[in-house]
Amino acid sequence: MAIFAFEPVGFEGELVTVEVDLRRGIPCVDLVGLPDGAVKEARERIRAAIRNSGFEFPLQRLLISLAPAGVRKGGASFDLAMAMAVLSASGQIPDYGESILALGELELSGRVRPVAGVLSAVAAGLRVGIPRFIVPRGNIMEARALAGDAAFAIDGLDDCIRLSVAARSASMADEADPPGPEPGVDMNEGLDGLDMADIRGQPALRRAMEVSAAGGHHLLLFGPPGVGKSMAARRLSGLLPDLDDDDSIIVTTLYSLAGALPERSGLIRKPPFRAPHHGASAEGIVGGGRSRKPGEISLAHGGVLLLDEAAEFRADVLQSLREPLEEGRVTIARADRVVSYPSRFMLVLSCNPCPCGNLGRRGAVCLCSPDEIRRYWKRLGGPLLDRIDIRVPVKPAGPVELASGPGEPSSSIRSRVRKAREIQADRFSDTACKVNGRLTVSGIERFCALGDQARIAFVIKAEREGFSSRACHSTLKVARTIADLEGASNIEVRHLDEAFSLRKYGDDDVFWLIP
Repeated sequence: MAIFAFEPVGFEGELVTVEVDLRRGIPCVDLVGLPDGAVKEARERIRAAIRNSGFEFPLQRLLISLAPAGVRKGGASFDLAMAMAVLSASGQIPDYGESILALGELELSGRVRPVAGVLSAVAAGLRVGIPRFIVPRGNIMEARALAGDAAFAIDGLDDCIRLSVAARSASMADEADPPGPEPGVDMNEGLDGLDMADIRGQPALRRAMEVSAAGGHHLLLFGPPGVGKSMAARRLSGLLPDLDDDDSIIVTTLYSLAGALPERSGLIRKPPFRAPHHGASAEGIVGGGRSRKPGEISLAHGGVLLLDEAAEFRADVLQSLREPLEEGRVTIARADRVVSYPSRFMLVLSCNPCPCGNLGRRGAVCLCSPDEIRRYWKRLGGPLLDRIDIRVPVKPAGPVELASGPGEPSSSIRSRVRKAREIQADRFSDTACKVNGRLTVSGIERFCALGDQARIAFVIKAEREGFSSRACHSTLKVARTIADLEGASNIEVRHLDEAFSLRKYGDDDVFWLIP
């Protein structure tokens, strides 16, 4: 019987074979295979857990090998696999007759605690044909999302003896966790009840958010403090349709690897929303550090990443977003290993129009000079801003608008967004792209072709605005989304006009906010 554990490094991680050799000598436990401090401490946890679970710890010299030997092993998830390997080598649990993957942290009492990275471990095991998975009860729904009935839950080490082939029965499977509809998980705490109906007036802002959600376009909101930038941004994920099966598995795997997935929860179905503080480090945003866990840009995969007060973020943090925005994946290179994580998200930047924030505010005086305003905007960096498809200047709503009734609710807008996304899914069915915002240059040429009249209008407007090549491609993608919201098969001049109006604002155009 081969027993496997899992090293959760990178998105796919690596399977670890656990082997035990019993030999004559002074009783002790030798552990090899580049274990870190937590794995080395497992020797004492295993000894106590085995005894307190009604088994006998072998009074021989034990050699526990974790292969491949060149991969550093970390964390407490190896406990269960090593304990089962010891019990199997000493003949105290039956030979299951097949390979198993075991994950779990042992308490001294023998009980098994949940661990991180179970979904990634199960995926790695299925790729190599491992037929059985033993996990803590708190991780069972996560494991069964991929492995189904091949995943078994245990509460303690003494349950292992009941997992032999002879003891495997329907009643035991029911005991592990009753089958039934998988509960969806919503990781967006604090967003319940947020609705677009709360935004009074602001028709340009509402329209831009709808186009952004429909096509997966990155969004910039700028305006004086208190005009509703953050309020609107926190409602954007509520306009997105639920994640499809592929993205749901990816997002759940990322949260599991980060140790952020609640116990006894299934797949994450709602698009995630992440809003890190502007004091966050580069490792916190991009990922990495000693444990090389996924960062905020990966935890926002399939959803929204909001950088509120974007100009206050460190320059290296902001510029590190450029490659993930283009590639939909982040690669973290370290001296001993290179890991990568999916990071396909919608970026929303919100910022003030000037350092003091008074530019455009009624009854306030902005004392910032034009040079100070331009230096403030240069903190974001031209290359990053050039990747933002939609730029929305937000002015304060007037008293009449604030006193008006509620606006259109999120449910109505989400319905239109869903229909536009269905059109895109059908259009891109033979490609890896899912939304217009992710179209490559070749995809733009294929799916954003213009008629003669639209082409002439596009050339004239692009030359007048001085758009770069990326800006031109971005405008075409936004126009394609606007056409999809209308259900139009071709991009017309009116779609281009709106797309240009959503793109043109930037650091040289903030002075329009001056009353």
